[in-house]
Amino acid sequence: MEIREAVIDEWPIVHRIMREAFEEYRGVLHPPSGALREELEDTIRKLSPRGGAVLAIAEGEAIGSAQYRVEDDYVYIGRISVVASARGRGIGKQLVRFLEKLAAGRGLSEVRLEVRLSLPANIQFYERLGYRVIIECRYPDDSDGWYIMAKAC
Repeated sequence: MEIREAVIDEWPIVHRIMREAFEEYRGVLHPPSGALREELEDTIRKLSPRGGAVLAIAEGEAIGSAQYRVEDDYVYIGRISVVASARGRGIGKQLVRFLEKLAAGRGLSEVRLEVRLSLPANIQFYERLGYRVIIECRYPDDSDGWYIMAKAC
């Protein structure tokens, strides 16, 4: 398997993988995940000019993606996505590790990501990768919340 940065012409693939992967949360998360409403143009606007995306490719097929945005002193990772047929093979972990190396290579001191409180398995996944909670946030209607988690590079 290869993980590499996606070129702008591949962002539609990144977007498709994200929408496919987040489909499992439709009707489950309240409020709904913004990933299910995000159009390709939204993704491009969100990531340009301070961000990008990465793809995981196996046997010539894109099976995972993640998006990132460079902030002043850290890289924010978002929309880590693996297609259902490729889950359980460590691809999410490899995507995160790739972006951690990208951040370190750019001289940044930290990587951050966000995860819903209502997805405890995802929280545990990131904790196993060495992330720690730095901020807890709540939605205005208090229906759910999320952690901002961080890890030093």
